[in-house]
Amino acid sequence: MAASPPCYPAFTMQRAGNGFTLVETLIALALLGIALLLGMALVLSQPRMVKRMESERQAFRAIEGTLEAIRGGAIPLVPAHFDNFAFSAGSPVSSDLTLSMDVRPVPFPPSLFQVSLTAHYSVAGQPFDHRVDTLVWQPNPVEP
Repeated sequence: MAASPPCYPAFTMQRAGNGFTLVETLIALALLGIALLLGMALVLSQPRMVKRMESERQAFRAIEGTLEAIRGGAIPLVPAHFDNFAFSAGSPVSSDLTLSMDVRPVPFPPSLFQVSLTAHYSVAGQPFDHRVDTLVWQPNPVEP
């Protein structure tokens, strides 16, 4: 008995050497779409990161300026709370930036104080705190 020829054209079973199949193209487009969505998430979150970094920079500028004022004698060594900062250069300070100062005398040597400055601020409703601890020597501190 002789084999009967197939009932579909023979050329449909052979794959052409050039080009992609529909499945390969769809998979490539799906992967490209996923990569673009992940990239968009990074691009959209960047302004928040920039705002957070700018607020952090302003908080450290406030801490640094307060420490310089303490060392210069313009601010007495007593616990205090500061707000309404104004810097001579840079972008405007956020209205919620506050600074808390805690002062404790060190047992030895006399006239040495441990100063803790904590900056409190928020970005997009999320609160942040940054703390700096340092020692300050002041020969004649102001008594509280």
